[in-house]
Amino acid sequence: MFKSITTLVTTLTLLVTASNAAAQCPLPDNLDGGPCCAPTQVQLPAFPAFKQNSLDICWQDCGVDAVLGVRARWGKPTNTNGSCDALVSKLRILDAGGLLAWRGNMKLNYSRTWFEVGSGNSNYQVWRFLANGDLRHTSTAGPAPCPVPSCAAAHGRRVRFTGYVDWALDCATGQWSNAWMLNHGCDLVDHAPGFPRGGPFHPDRAYTFVGPAAGFAVSPMVPGEGGGGPFEAVRKIRMTTAAGAIGPAVCEFEERVQHSMQPIAQYCVCAGSANNPPQWQENDLFIGGNCGTTIFTGGVPGLLPGYLSMGIGTWTDPTKYPGPEAVRWNIGEYTVIDGCTNLTQQEVYLGATTLGGFPAHAIDSTGIATPLPPIFVDQANALDRAGAILMNVPYYSSRIVNLNH
Repeated sequence: MFKSITTLVTTLTLLVTASNAAAQCPLPDNLDGGPCCAPTQVQLPAFPAFKQNSLDICWQDCGVDAVLGVRARWGKPTNTNGSCDALVSKLRILDAGGLLAWRGNMKLNYSRTWFEVGSGNSNYQVWRFLANGDLRHTSTAGPAPCPVPSCAAAHGRRVRFTGYVDWALDCATGQWSNAWMLNHGCDLVDHAPGFPRGGPFHPDRAYTFVGPAAGFAVSPMVPGEGGGGPFEAVRKIRMTTAAGAIGPAVCEFEERVQHSMQPIAQYCVCAGSANNPPQWQENDLFIGGNCGTTIFTGGVPGLLPGYLSMGIGTWTDPTKYPGPEAVRWNIGEYTVIDGCTNLTQQEVYLGATTLGGFPAHAIDSTGIATPLPPIFVDQANALDRAGAILMNVPYYSSRIVNLNH
């Protein structure tokens, strides 16, 4: 699937301190405005570690089963193999008594950046990363099936989580804020048969970590996606494979897109009955890129009905990042026609949707640009070392999808 790379791999351009980043805010990421299928070098600041009071949510039959307070410690993201856009952060989650409950390394694929007009004098530049990785629980984490997923015992206490992390920089003060969400879905989406860790473990249950805890209202019934327009882009990541291992990657310029996302139905994916909360939304999705890339639901019957998203809840504090913003976890299986290679294949994408928050604007090479619609959909494809669809376990990504409507 992947092209071989004969050019030298460029590495992330990192600014050394937060004050330097603030002085240059807004900082374009150097991904827009280039020719189709051409490589570029990503420009990002250095992101700090952070600690945050967060929530551990157990879902059953698409309703809230339990909500526990935890303390999350995200390590400073590092670039370990010269990848153009992928970082790694050590995540530690402590229980209410301060004891280590979960730990693991989360892979962070850079998704995009934008500018937000916050409350008072606060204006933020936000960088979003899509996250995936295994978290391993300790003996103090608690019992199964809540808060520890029932699948953990069969897989060396490891559970695959996916989601996103935002780093938001106050352009005036140089202070950082963060919002994040990681989810492990029920069997239909996170234990699909025919893949590693496939099988019946918790068909009626899902598990979510989310932060910050302050002002967050847990609810399966948050607004859903729906709309379209000329916002935003898809981006390809050229990756090399050698001796069965994924090597350094090269990023390409973003490809501007038009898209349409139409709601089909709302229901409970995770077992239950017709009376359970319709936490999940199924959508029909079509994306057309300026360089010929086409992505759409349907085509070949597959693992998933198309685009699905799961309601998590809403931040309610209008004075602090991320503002009054709802969040959903998402997953989808699409037919993808690559505009550079003309290859057609099925791919599974995972990510997150945020709805609302502070007014947002695009950032391009000239600075702050077009106002953006309030719904942000971010996804990355999930691949194994050979470039084939991968479910249930940590994965590599070769394509990022960013949509607004």
